[in-house]
Amino acid sequence: MEIKGIVSSIFPDNINTDDIIPAWTLQESLDQAYFKKYAFYNYDPDFVARCKNNRINIIVAGKNFGCGSSREQAVYALKKNGVAVIIAESFSNIFYRNALNNGLLLITVNNISLFKLQDKLEINLKKNIVLLKNQIIPFKISNEDIRVFSLGGKLCKVKNHLNIILTKKTNIKNKHPKQNFSSVKSQTIVEKIISDHLGKSVFAGNKIEMLPIDILFFNEVIGPVSLKYFCENFSDIYTKHNQKIKVFNPKRIFFVLDHSVPSSSIAVSEGISYMKSFAQKQGIHCYKEGDGIEHVVLMEDGFIIPGQIIMGTDSHTSTNGALNTLAFGVGTSDAAYALATGYLYNFEIPQTIRIDLIGKFPAGVYAKDFILYLISQLGADGANRRIVEFGGQGLKAISMDGRCTIANMTVEMGARSAIFDYDQVLEKYVNSRANFSYKPYLPDKNCNYEKEININLSNLEPCVSFPHKPGNITFISQIKDYLEKNLKPKTKDFARIHSLKITNAFLGSCTNGRYEDFLEAAKILKGNKVHKNVNFIAIPASRRIYNQLMKERILDIFSEAGVNIESSNCGPCFGKHMGVLGRDAQIISSSNRNYTGRMGSPEAKIFLASPATVAASALAGEIVDPRKYLLK
Repeated sequence: MEIKGIVSSIFPDNINTDDIIPAWTLQESLDQAYFKKYAFYNYDPDFVARCKNNRINIIVAGKNFGCGSSREQAVYALKKNGVAVIIAESFSNIFYRNALNNGLLLITVNNISLFKLQDKLEINLKKNIVLLKNQIIPFKISNEDIRVFSLGGKLCKVKNHLNIILTKKTNIKNKHPKQNFSSVKSQTIVEKIISDHLGKSVFAGNKIEMLPIDILFFNEVIGPVSLKYFCENFSDIYTKHNQKIKVFNPKRIFFVLDHSVPSSSIAVSEGISYMKSFAQKQGIHCYKEGDGIEHVVLMEDGFIIPGQIIMGTDSHTSTNGALNTLAFGVGTSDAAYALATGYLYNFEIPQTIRIDLIGKFPAGVYAKDFILYLISQLGADGANRRIVEFGGQGLKAISMDGRCTIANMTVEMGARSAIFDYDQVLEKYVNSRANFSYKPYLPDKNCNYEKEININLSNLEPCVSFPHKPGNITFISQIKDYLEKNLKPKTKDFARIHSLKITNAFLGSCTNGRYEDFLEAAKILKGNKVHKNVNFIAIPASRRIYNQLMKERILDIFSEAGVNIESSNCGPCFGKHMGVLGRDAQIISSSNRNYTGRMGSPEAKIFLASPATVAASALAGEIVDPRKYLLK
């Protein structure tokens, strides 16, 4: 198989899916062609016009291409602009899988410096080489992936599997009994969980043809398009067997309406109606608008328990790893496949990075500061396609709310997921709410980690992430020096910042919208007023949290300080509604991403920090050390 095309774009490291397709477009259509005109809308406005000049476009990029969200619309936007191949030094795992499922060829090379705009390339998939003028450039790709790319995705394989299941009348309830499988070699937590699900010993690097899952959940961004894909592509198999179309196990599937609720457009409303109707017909639990964010409500209601394998249509599904689970985000196609059969196909077990914690946080320092610090140390792709496993004696001092924050943001350093040791803190949390029986997991001694890191929590201080990447991080004590660094940015990753003054503040999101987050912010806000030039929006991450805060009169503190309190949803983090930023805005946010255009205008500046730093900065009208208010 050979592909000939023109290099029409060359991009740097860490191009994210927000760069490729803006979040606000995602729910506006179920038609893949709709996204064509919005490709690189904020990041590279000339991209679509350049692509029109060639029949086959090739993109060249640096490391970690496609990091960020699980949105498969990023792949649609590229394919509809005639992009047939992306050559990069590395890819985000979710983006790679999404491209694989849609037949967009991704190949990995060691160095992209040889490629120039308008180069004519010939990709030979038999020899695994790129022909560039008189040069031969080898690339890496597995034979299995070549086969899948050439077939246009895994759909045929999944349909054949579903046909076998229905022919054999197999009961795919996916109640995977824990095997208590004893391995002859030491294993990490993730290796143990997968081994118990498969009934055989497996290790990092092993390729699993079919990985059974325990929980599958959808939000209303990816849900409608996944359901449409499922119905269009699998109904014929059920018809063949004289059956109505059905999901693998409605008791293990959940719909959560959280990103753009209350609805922000007609298209969003129609997508929500579609999900509600589908859920009713299939017997799936569908959370109402305002019930809360997917990475919060399923935990609260006891559907997430240790030892599970969890898939969600959102990259921050890693949050659930705080509960000793293997949890990761997927795109439209993988979600639709799992909806039919209960399996993830062609899964390679990741390597694990071990983080051992000692000490405890000083006053005014929180889990958000720790994870920002860790991202600064490892980099935006420092854990690319890896599992980050957390443990150590310092873990006992971190609450479940804090652990969720940490697990949530591991994807901002490229991790496939995070997972925490099972301990007494987690045991107390789970036992009070678990809906299923479970098995806890700890790693074996002397298991094979790719890397082991020790961090003393006592040495940390409040951190702030500067726009436009979560990895642009500084300690608060060094913020003025960091500000000077950003006055002369060398790349689009660093926005030019002239002042630490802010116009907006946001407390909420799946990262930091939990009860303890509001409690810490309330300590700072009590008896004070939000700065006259700051619009401060606070959104509890679930109805349960909202009601608890209201019952305890904590929301009174926010209201009296001049904070706008909204019903539970993702809010400004997603950039769709409830606080969309204009071009002159500078916001400090407790959310997880500060990409260009993430919360509105591409000219807006987004800083990330802990809830305490957000609250303190909202009072001061500029980014300040929260200890100024806490340690009086």
